[in-house]
Amino acid sequence: MLNDERRTIEESYASATASSDLRCDTRDGAPRSDTDLLIAAGWSPSRIGAALLRLHTEWDGSERGHAAVASDFLGQAALPRSAVNVGPRSPMLDKREQVERAEKLATEHNKQQAKLLMAHLKTMPVIREQLTLQLLKWKVENAEQVAGALLRWWLAPNCHACQGRKFETIPDTGRLSSKQCKPCGATGKLRIPHGEAGRRLANFMDDCVGIARNSIKKRLHTTIGCS
Repeated sequence: MLNDERRTIEESYASATASSDLRCDTRDGAPRSDTDLLIAAGWSPSRIGAALLRLHTEWDGSERGHAAVASDFLGQAALPRSAVNVGPRSPMLDKREQVERAEKLATEHNKQQAKLLMAHLKTMPVIREQLTLQLLKWKVENAEQVAGALLRWWLAPNCHACQGRKFETIPDTGRLSSKQCKPCGATGKLRIPHGEAGRRLANFMDDCVGIARNSIKKRLHTTIGCS
């Protein structure tokens, strides 16, 4: 039974697959059982895809402030070298070092804001659980961590440093310079996290969304044809 909330999804799934008690209690308020988890693990790709579409709609509709840029943190970046552990050459960071530090601060700020927003998306927990179960089927280690990272990347794939614009901004202007963004290599996109496992899950998510979209199109076509 899944009454112990301290167990991870991996532990619960392993227990459910070896369980000898697969009774299904459908009464209101009944505790979640091993059978419930196995049913959840059997979600079809079209259902996962539809849930991913809902999740993206929730993300698009969330209230997000403007993305931070390096110029927002230049004042904070103008710190003594001793405060940022970058060496003893001179008491203060030079202009180039201040800009680099401001870019890092802006990137970290945007990452944290995105995480806070995603934590409030209603569909996020169930999708993360389904993707974790899929990773467990593939025997991927740290499945829950990989699933969470891929969902964050999927919802917000733009480079945090350039906001998807591929070039660095000119300090204090907000305009783009001719210098390519170094963190993303001028692609404007973040690298898919967790290597091969991440790429495999990203492809799986794309396939699920594609199947869901085709299913929706077929239903709409059938409905229109019958009207």
